[in-house]
Amino acid sequence: FSKMNKQYEDEQSDLSGRIKILRTELDKESHRTAGTDMFIATVRKYTRARKLTPSMLNELINHIEVHQAEKVNGVYVQKLTIHYNCIGSIEIPDVSSLPEPDVLIQTRKGVAVSYSQAQMAG
Repeated sequence: FSKMNKQYEDEQSDLSGRIKILRTELDKESHRTAGTDMFIATVRKYTRARKLTPSMLNELINHIEVHQAEKVNGVYVQKLTIHYNCIGSIEIPDVSSLPEPDVLIQTRKGVAVSYSQAQMAG
C-alpha cells in the first residue's frame, strides 16, 4: 500500500506541475489571440482610408526600429522593423520571387508604351 501511495503522490505532483505549465501556455495563447483580434478590428477601420494620419499610426503602430544602413552592391539599404500594437513585428517574405508582369499602356490610337520591371528600376 505504501509503494502504491508513494507512486500515486508522485504522479499527482507531476500532473499538478504539468497543469500549471499548460495553464500558463494557454493564457499566453489567449492573450495572443485577443491581441490579434483587436489588431484586425483596428485595421478594418482603416481599409478604405485615402490618407495616412497620425491618429492611424498611433493606433496601429507601437514603435519602429531603424537599423544601420548598409551598402549592398553599391546601393545603401536600410532595414526598418515595425512593431504593431497587439501583435508585435511580422516578417513579410521577399516578394521579388513572384513573376512581375510587363505593363502595356495604350496612350492613343496606334501608339502603345510598354514598360518592364527592368526599365522602371533604372
